[in-house]
Amino acid sequence: MEVHSFTDGLPAAGERPGPPIHLRLADGLLEATQTALCDGSAGRRESTVLWAGRPLAGSAALVSHLLLPAFRSRRDLLTIPKDERIAIADYLRTERLLAFADLHTHPRRAFLSEPDRARPFSQRDGFYAVVIPDFATQGAGTGWRFYEARTGEWREVEPRRRVDGWPV
Repeated sequence: MEVHSFTDGLPAAGERPGPPIHLRLADGLLEATQTALCDGSAGRRESTVLWAGRPLAGSAALVSHLLLPAFRSRRDLLTIPKDERIAIADYLRTERLLAFADLHTHPRRAFLSEPDRARPFSQRDGFYAVVIPDFATQGAGTGWRFYEARTGEWREVEPRRRVDGWPV
């Protein structure tokens, strides 16, 4: 796993905010996410990253870390091996960070497929699954679709209602 941090000072570690969680992205994180997904996809396979950070006041969180896990993928399927999931959990625990979203690419349209729904990175209430179309070859945020976990179901939500300053 590769990790990129986008802030020097983090708020104190705290309890996970209750849903809906409003995300504030650290400067540069959105563009780095786009680059990592596009590079990882190489225009021919699915790619993934995770957003992590710490809670802020109320139901907000600062997303300050971009995690690039090792994964296996092909054009229309992606898996993160069990040992990598364990390494991610260990890293988050050690750094006192919380995972708030997993993001992954699709070949064409952005939608939460049945395999995505069956094997998400997390199903914790308030966790986001974000799907990026066209193997992330468009601009950062373009066509991205956000899905929020709520009581075991995935509901599509508007990114601008969940991410401060959403650009698109």
